Amino acid sequence: MLSGRFRAFDSRIEPITVDKILASAAIPTVFPAVRLSDGVYWDGLFSQNPPVREVLDSRPDELWVIQINATAIAEEPRTVLDIADRRNELAGNLSLFQELSSIETIDRLLDQGTLAADGPYRPIVVRILELSRTRLSRLLGPSSKLNRDRDFLEELICQGGQQADEFLTALRFEAAWRAGDGATLLQMLADDLEVVSEPPFPHQGPLSGAQALAFVCDYLLPNVRVDLTRAQHTSERVAWTVIARYADATGPGRVEAEIRDGRVSRILLGPLPA
Repeated sequence: MLSGRFRAFDSRIEPITVDKILASAAIPTVFPAVRLSDGVYWDGLFSQNPPVREVLDSRPDELWVIQINATAIAEEPRTVLDIADRRNELAGNLSLFQELSSIETIDRLLDQGTLAADGPYRPIVVRILELSRTRLSRLLGPSSKLNRDRDFLEELICQGGQQADEFLTALRFEAAWRAGDGATLLQMLADDLEVVSEPPFPHQGPLSGAQALAFVCDYLLPNVRVDLTRAQHTSERVAWTVIARYADATGPGRVEAEIRDGRVSRILLGPLPA
């Protein structure tokens, strides 16, 4: 906080003590700064959120990010408290998105062959699980972030478990899709599946039931490829950037899926967001 130098505490280098955990949670205006032997610290929100670069030192195949700050909100914040809260969310997301963007850039350069596959870089699949705001937290607003009520915390834990189940279901669905495993894919689709397809994909829908299942097997499975150089995003829906083959051309698009009771209940195919 005094020197302006940013620091990530790394258990591979030094023990993580209680004071270091407190320093990592010392949010300005909420908690006082924490004094360690080499300086005075605030929470690292303004520098690395989370410290992605340090994680990359272990050369992972995939990077899973649990994003607690909302990317988008429904209404313009108008009170001083709401504005400060949204500014805090945007500041935290800015550093996160900058680091993830650099990973995606390297992934695309590797995929294009601009960077050598046997060089110092390797592709990393990025998956983002964004926690959606619960009904209660929306009603309470920014003050809910300091709410320690037992019922409220249990609701958050329950919501986190449900979103984790959806995230893992999406991983299984994607694995079957990428492997061309139609039998497993069909098992993961709800009997009342609904499909809506818009350009650049063939215009179809809404299709339901047997027609929807046939569209997934006859078109999605053989003609649409997941673009692993772009992050997969799970929030209210699961979203993939894809490369689609249609007519005699190929192009980028977006596939979104809604998951209910461990099965995919709705699939939307359409253009990338503007």
